[in-house]
Amino acid sequence: MKDFVYHVPTKIYFGKDSLEHLGENLKRFGDRVLLIYGGGSIKKSGLYDKILAEIKKYQLELTELPGVDPNPRIQSVRKGTALCKEKKIQVVLAAGGGSCLDTGKFVAAGACVEFDPWEFFTRKAPLTEALPLVTIPTIAATGSEMDDGGVISNMETQEKLARFAPALQPKVSFLDPELTYSLPPAVTASTGMDAFCHAIEAYWNKESQPMCDMLAMGAMQLILRFIKRAYDDPNDLEARGAMIKASMIAGVAFSQTRTTGIHALSFPLTTEYHASHGNACSITLPAFIRLCREGAAEKLQALSAYLGYADAGALASAVEALMESMGMPTRLGQLGVREENLEHITKVGLGAAIIQLTPAVMNEQTVYALLKSIL
Repeated sequence: MKDFVYHVPTKIYFGKDSLEHLGENLKRFGDRVLLIYGGGSIKKSGLYDKILAEIKKYQLELTELPGVDPNPRIQSVRKGTALCKEKKIQVVLAAGGGSCLDTGKFVAAGACVEFDPWEFFTRKAPLTEALPLVTIPTIAATGSEMDDGGVISNMETQEKLARFAPALQPKVSFLDPELTYSLPPAVTASTGMDAFCHAIEAYWNKESQPMCDMLAMGAMQLILRFIKRAYDDPNDLEARGAMIKASMIAGVAFSQTRTTGIHALSFPLTTEYHASHGNACSITLPAFIRLCREGAAEKLQALSAYLGYADAGALASAVEALMESMGMPTRLGQLGVREENLEHITKVGLGAAIIQLTPAVMNEQTVYALLKSIL
């Protein structure tokens, strides 16, 4: 028997009319709101206008931090932290993809300390307090709307680092499937498979526990059933709803355990080869399933049967075929990686502590061999 603690304090509003409750929830935390978003897609989709209507209805004071980059950067966190202190912000609202949500988490935490927020990552500075965070995800991918962590990049040092702490957990999240209608097919594919990676890594993680297993299996089943439908028909409400629920469920699962080697190797692929996070994770996914057959044999056999496949090898092949059917890269060479680059990627990946949570031997030889097999 394995002991565990299970705690998910985020309140979820799910459905196409969920944003009707945004203003009342922001008001609970204060009157001064910092809105964080990316390149302007929330304005094209109409989400920005809905947010402004709620802000006006409840007479809130709004400050904006637009322009958050994919693979969010510490510069945006620093800028947001400064705005929070200058404007005496009381609640942070992050609307957009995982990059916006992760930025919101560390802005909320950075507003409560006097040191540079990059120190949360480089020296594991105390992270015990944060402003209340409300999130509105517009993709079905990261699960950041339901977990207590995030990843931030520093382009000056070429580092992409993660940090988890209970203080980072969003207070309230709004999940409206219609907000994902505008996602291009390629983004639907890569973000959906990112959620699948979150789920399978939570499932086979050396520190997994029964609650995580059940959630992860459910998320994977939803993704395999609905991702191609969402890819083929962006306005399929049932498919979009299933995908955003799968992302949320996978986020809960891995927040209780953490990710593993798939995410560890994705870091250099995003920072150095500019792959999207979803593509960077997914490209190694089938190889990791095959590699983990020995270290997690019983669990992977049970998962394969649950998902309708004879064994883990068949599951890996099916996942690879699914990715190819959606035009996703399945080889490192498609990202511009060459054999002479594998040693460096191996070294960077092994530098991430989460890689050792993988149920397989993770050393220079095994990681290099895995990378070479998908070159």
